[in-house]
Amino acid sequence: MLSEKAILRIGQFSESPVLAVARALRLEKKYDIDWTTERVPSSPSQFQSLQEGTIDIAITSPDNVLLYGTTDQNPIKKKLDLKFLRSIDRGLGLALYSSAAVSRAEEFRGTTIGVDVPNSGFAFLLFSMLSNLGVERVDYELEAVGATPKRLAAITDGVVVATVLNAETAIAADNAGLKKWSTSKDVSDNYLGTVLVQVGSSQTEQVHRFLDLWEDATEAILSMPAESLSRLLAIENPRLADPNYIGLLQSRDYGILRDSRVTSEQLLILADIRSQFGAYRPSDEAILELLKN
Repeated sequence: MLSEKAILRIGQFSESPVLAVARALRLEKKYDIDWTTERVPSSPSQFQSLQEGTIDIAITSPDNVLLYGTTDQNPIKKKLDLKFLRSIDRGLGLALYSSAAVSRAEEFRGTTIGVDVPNSGFAFLLFSMLSNLGVERVDYELEAVGATPKRLAAITDGVVVATVLNAETAIAADNAGLKKWSTSKDVSDNYLGTVLVQVGSSQTEQVHRFLDLWEDATEAILSMPAESLSRLLAIENPRLADPNYIGLLQSRDYGILRDSRVTSEQLLILADIRSQFGAYRPSDEAILELLKN
């Protein structure tokens, strides 16, 4: 159930550039809708919050929607009635990073590598990236260290030697001198990184207005000159005004998506990555049913 006074509660792993732009443009006044954001520590906690109604909308990986929306064989042991609201981006630079001490791919063997949780979409993407480098799942240990900022800290603190990072955390990794090995584009040209999702198949008027606001902010990001976008983001979150981050947002390979559709092709790519590593794979029928909501 939505919170009162048309204030939507959004659960996210990292700061949303779309919401930052929307706030800077004061779109909440244009669309008569407001929101609060909450940093979630992990995928299970995010979907537990959706299930309990403590957040209204999740900004999350579509792989998570496959796991929590098609089976109860997931960390919260419940199949949720999930609805895709729209696509967001192609991963914002999702990439495999390691400490600078790792110079050859074979040096990953026998090490500990960080993930959100072992059965998350980011984890399977990491497995695929390492496999493409000739390093198989049996060659390394996993450490569940939580959401993206925690995974970066785990590398710099020496807890793990590598992990998958994206968005502003990937920029921070580049600035810190970490080594980038592979990106989501190396796995698929049509990799869908992030989506908006809710519990329940019906959309309220508030959610409709929020999606209109999101589309408006998306168009601003994609049509605005980089320098203007940087100045706009600096109003709400100076860390997002980094020119390299702006480049990610406007990138055709990794950036924000104008097309709001989530397609069966995109979900089947994620399902096949799951299957490649022996994890639960929803049936094609279950995926199509999820898209009907």
